[in-house]
Amino acid sequence: MAAKKTPGRPSKGAGALSRKRIIAAAAPLLQQKGLEAVSFRRLADNLGVSAMAIKYHIGSQQELLSALVEHSFKDTLGTIKGESPAERLRHVLSMYCIRALENPNAIRCILNDASLMSLEIIEITEEIRKYTRLLNDDDPDDVLLNLLVDYTHGFVFSAVAAAPNTCLTQEDYLRSIDWTLSLCKDQQNSTPY
Repeated sequence: MAAKKTPGRPSKGAGALSRKRIIAAAAPLLQQKGLEAVSFRRLADNLGVSAMAIKYHIGSQQELLSALVEHSFKDTLGTIKGESPAERLRHVLSMYCIRALENPNAIRCILNDASLMSLEIIEITEEIRKYTRLLNDDDPDDVLLNLLVDYTHGFVFSAVAAAPNTCLTQEDYLRSIDWTLSLCKDQQNSTPY
């Protein structure tokens, strides 16, 4: 028989409950079932505590979502590989796409509420911006950045929607990225009329 949950402050028995444990329990719910599945009540049931105990450790629903986005994209960049700006950009985009494919519902959260962008997502964006500006004549409007990020999100959502019937792969994604980057190289090598 499950222990009775009481509202209010966590009991001494709930001492093992922590922010890290709550996020670890919430992350698979977000990944597998979407935002609607991430509720304090469901987390409380899964962890055997009260919903108020969850709130005590995590704060608001917004703070929970923010922590989940941060958790989903933590350490995405790692060591950036490649000699040229195009190779480095390709690597950053590849790492981001892999993580986004693992966490499409975290991407949906960010697209629904930009305030959920974690520091990691901002760092990824800035790395992409740095290389796209090197490749696109210091484009102040970030056209190439926006194109690549929008394409990446579109690819992720298409891959998720098509699964398991059609399997879009990382190679499919990179083929399109390589084509786009080859156009940038062609543009850099062309002489104006």
